[in-house]
Amino acid sequence: MAFSKEIRAAKASGQLVQVVRDAFDEEGNIGYIVATGRSYFVMELVLRNARFDGMACMRYADVTGVAPAEHAEFLERALEARGAVRATQAPVDLTSLQTIIESSAKAFPVITLHVPSEEMRYECFIGKVVEIGAEAVDLAHITRDGEWEEWLREVPYTEIMRVDFGGDYEEALFLAVI
Repeated sequence: MAFSKEIRAAKASGQLVQVVRDAFDEEGNIGYIVATGRSYFVMELVLRNARFDGMACMRYADVTGVAPAEHAEFLERALEARGAVRATQAPVDLTSLQTIIESSAKAFPVITLHVPSEEMRYECFIGKVVEIGAEAVDLAHITRDGEWEEWLREVPYTEIMRVDFGGDYEEALFLAVI
């Protein structure tokens, strides 16, 4: 699997890394690897302004590069100065995409599903999981205006290439609709 050895080594060492997925990310994601599974791993995301921003479950198969994060010393010093505490585990079951979605939906009020898009590299659907079916998940989607969509959005598992939870934007949208 693409870069699984490097990702597992980053988890073991606790190193702040940058994970690149050329098909979806121009700059990649910076963070700490919190958990590793057979096909998926969990990264605790670190923003360039030295703040944690939730977690992302990604497929090893999508990874095209893993490297030490640029400015890692600065980011780690700033996180420490802010009293930010790294996650020691992820509240998800990495057995399959279905179990990732089911367990993250139990741990967080809303999650983000990333799917490929023709217009952009990917599109995000943020919302509350309503039903987990055999081939798709039904999501009560929150619009960019912070309002519930009138219908459920059915997202096939075959289209989902990343699941996020616990981030600031997800929280902001959820707070706007409750």
